[in-house]
Amino acid sequence: GTVLGALWPRTHSLTASVGHGMIDPLMKGCEANNVEIMLNTAGESLIVEDGKVVGVKATQTDGTPVTLTATKGVVLTTGGYGANPKMAMEYDNYWGILTEDMPTTNSALLTGDGIVMAKAVNANLVGMGYIQLMPSSQPVTGSLGGGLWGSAEDQVFVNKEGKRFVSEYESRDVLSKAALEQTDGIFYIICDQESAGDPQPGAKNGWGNDIDTLIEEGSVLKADTLEDLAKQMGCDPATFVAEIEKYNGFTKTGVDTDFNKVNIGAAIDVGPFYATIRTPSIHHTMGGVQINTNAEVLDTDGNVIKGLYAAGEVVGGIHAGNRLGGNALADVVVFGRIAGASAAAND
Repeated sequence: GTVLGALWPRTHSLTASVGHGMIDPLMKGCEANNVEIMLNTAGESLIVEDGKVVGVKATQTDGTPVTLTATKGVVLTTGGYGANPKMAMEYDNYWGILTEDMPTTNSALLTGDGIVMAKAVNANLVGMGYIQLMPSSQPVTGSLGGGLWGSAEDQVFVNKEGKRFVSEYESRDVLSKAALEQTDGIFYIICDQESAGDPQPGAKNGWGNDIDTLIEEGSVLKADTLEDLAKQMGCDPATFVAEIEKYNGFTKTGVDTDFNKVNIGAAIDVGPFYATIRTPSIHHTMGGVQINTNAEVLDTDGNVIKGLYAAGEVVGGIHAGNRLGGNALADVVVFGRIAGASAAAND
């Protein structure tokens, strides 16, 4: 299938969810090697001695100060700044529409702490203006979950007026810009019983959300007819039905004369029908500390900061402006392994 914004059906999924499929094996590896994991402990600053990073100062949630001494080096894997819209706004040179209360798909913990810590020891920051918005997020929580839809070719977007406004097979920046231009920045992802994956009572969607609960709480609207779905969405039934019928015609000809959708999926014609309310939110921050091929962090003069390594979303310059969904999974594993190996080999 096609993850939203990927422009081609090249997406492969893990057999388990991303969290379980990636984190569980890593946790087992940590346990097998007696790695101590300190939860509820916030890193605050890097300790530098004789021009080398030799540790981290942190504070636990109960106020207990912690000093961690590194014998090989410190590896930053603190993530990005998706949950820090103020920082995103500070560096943004592309959108110009970010607000301090903008929701995010990220954990609330991803506030750019590692970037701040690295900058304090003269680390060079790159790509900080590259901030990716996810067009299809839950309006209140910013979550990617809480909805119902299929692959990008099968998705149909309509605004509050019941009209399509963009090719659903576009890149994420194009989709987000188009969505933010709609009334209240809101749109609906429309699918039918087939494109929704034939959800059954008690079933869960791809994010582990119970379908019945999503419908009960209003995150997903469900109706036996397109007319009734339009009424729930608050748009004119005749306008919405005509729009879907026109789109269904495109699925037969393979040509979208309205928005030139290059990969058109199946028609929306098998009830019941579903609508998931969505809006753009901050998804991935591509900016961060600069590293070399050994995952060593570089300073503002281009020199290696001894003892400091980084991997993952805390690093800038890997994905540039319009990151493809899923690519960060390879990024974190590859550079994470390199960073660990480089630190381990350090004298």
